[in-house]
Order: sequence, then C-alpha cells, then structure tokens
Amino acid sequence: MIVLSISFLLTIIAILLLILFFFTMYLVYQRQRESQLKKRRDIYLHNYSQIWYDYLFNDEPFSIVLVPRGKAQVEAIEIIFSSYLKNLMNENVKKVIKEFSNLYLKKFYEQDLLSKRWSIRMNALYRIADLQIDELLDICQQFEKTGISEEEFFQLLKIYSLFQPDLFMEKLKDQNVHYSESEYRRLFVLLEDDVFIRFFDDFDNWPLNIRFAVIDTAAVKRNMQYIDKLKHLLSSDISEIKVRALKGLYEIGIIDEIDSYVPFVTSDMWEARLMVAKIFKHAPITYTYAYLEQLLQDENWWVRSQAAKTIAEDRQGLEKLQEFIESSNDPFAIERAQEITARKQENK
Repeated sequence: MIVLSISFLLTIIAILLLILFFFTMYLVYQRQRESQLKKRRDIYLHNYSQIWYDYLFNDEPFSIVLVPRGKAQVEAIEIIFSSYLKNLMNENVKKVIKEFSNLYLKKFYEQDLLSKRWSIRMNALYRIADLQIDELLDICQQFEKTGISEEEFFQLLKIYSLFQPDLFMEKLKDQNVHYSESEYRRLFVLLEDDVFIRFFDDFDNWPLNIRFAVIDTAAVKRNMQYIDKLKHLLSSDISEIKVRALKGLYEIGIIDEIDSYVPFVTSDMWEARLMVAKIFKHAPITYTYAYLEQLLQDENWWVRSQAAKTIAEDRQGLEKLQEFIESSNDPFAIERAQEITARKQENK
C-alpha cells in the first residue's frame, strides 16, 4: 500500500495551481494581444479606407501611409482587398492590388509560411492565391518540400494553377494525394480556357474522378469551344461519361445540329434519354418534335415529363401537345401532356 504524506500532496497541489495560474495568465495575455491587434486594425480601417478607395478607383496618387507596418495593418488591408475582389470585376483594380501585394505584403506571407501553426500557414496560402502574389511561387515550391498537409498541398495546387499552369498539370499527374470531384472542380474552374482545354487532349489518361470533374467544369464555364470536346465524349465506352457530357452540352445551351443526339433518344440509359429531352429545348421544335413525341411516350416518368415540358416551352408547344392528346393511344403520355398543358395555361 502506497502512503502519501500530506506535504507531498500539498506540493502536488501547489504545482498544479501554479500551472493553472500560468495557463490563465497566458490566456489573458493572448486575449489582450488579440484585442489590441483588432483595435489597431480597426483604427487603420477607419483612417485609411477612404484613401484606399480614392487610390484604387479615383486615380489618386499612391501615399506611403498605405504601406502596412505590422500584422494589424496587414489584416486591415486584407479586409479592404477581399471586399473589392469579391464584389467587383474591375481588372484595373485587380492589377493594382496584385502589384501592391507583390511589393508590400509578400514579406509578411513569406514569414507566415514558416510558422509552426497550421492555420497561419493556410491563411498565407489563401492570401497568396487571392492577392495574386506570384513572386512567392519559388517560396511555395520550397514550402512544398517541408512535409505539408493534404490541405496545404491542395492550396498549393490552386496557386500553381494560377501562376504556373505547366507545373500544375505536372503536379496533378505525379502527386499521390487524391481529391474528390468537387475539390478538382474548385481547381479547374480557376484555369484559363487555353489551359483547361488541355485536359481534353489527354482525357482518357486521367483518373476517372478527374475526368468527371473536367466535364462538369466545362459545363460551368459554358464556353463554346468545349462543345466539340464534349460531343466527342458521347462515343465513350463509359456510360457515366456520356451522360455527364450530355448534361454539359445542355448547360452550355448551344445546339448547332441534332444528329449527334438522336441516337440517345433510344438509349438503354433513361438518364441519357432524359438529358436529350432537355437538350432539345435549345433546338427548334420543327427539327426535334418527332423525337420529343417519342420521348413523351417513354417508359420512364421523368423522361415523359421532361419531353412534355420541352414541347410546352416552344411557342407552338401547347398546340403540339393538344394534337398529341387527341391522337395518342398512350394513357400515361396523355396524362402527363394534359398535366403540363394545364400548368402552362395557369401560368399565363
């Protein structure tokens, strides 16, 4: 049996109380430090926000007082820049912000990349990308070699995609970390069109989740130069690729011919038939009605419904649906056509 003396217990208690005291003092110090930082930041925002606005938008000459002195002023400038970059599409303002950041903010973020705290390093990586500090590209490449996290590497990929597309493509091929489709889409949507289109040139050699992300990003970008690339994928052996390519073509919304889509009217995949019913919305009904009428009698409720909606949206659509109702022998198709017709008339 272990017997503890009273003096020993008191010593342990005293040590614990001392540790608690120092921990409490550290928290108080950190809170005061953050409070002072916020106060200095707010003072800078109050005193210089208008000067920043005049400099960026009214062509006022640059003032040396805008150069940040310390972390609080850097944070204030981040707030100002982020507000303008998120809410405005002014290329000249973006150019000025980029030049300023490369001159006066670069050293702060370079120092933050050396921090032991993950959150500080991540914030620096976000700011490097958002503020277009391309002069830190070499530093970022050195930073990559320091045993970084998956999240940090993902943000580095974003930086590479903005500043060095060739390096970005190389990293995607060589890297061992695999991301989700949504994460790849977040990377691809930032790419210039002449860089992004290169993914189609080597399409079959990419992992499947990257291929899916490429198709979905092309749909989001809605650029006409992707139409032929997506139409080429309609002959893929992978069903999901064909369906996504159809969806992408629908999202772009420009149909120059219908021959590429006609085979999907009788596809074994109801999802493909559904997408064709949507795509025909972008083509004159004089060319598509025979196929839409066939889709209106499809075995799948969603396909029938979409075909009826597509027909109804044309100027002659209600007349076409009424003719179909009067002549068809398909009770399910007639029922859906009647529902869409009634709904369309109610909304007039």
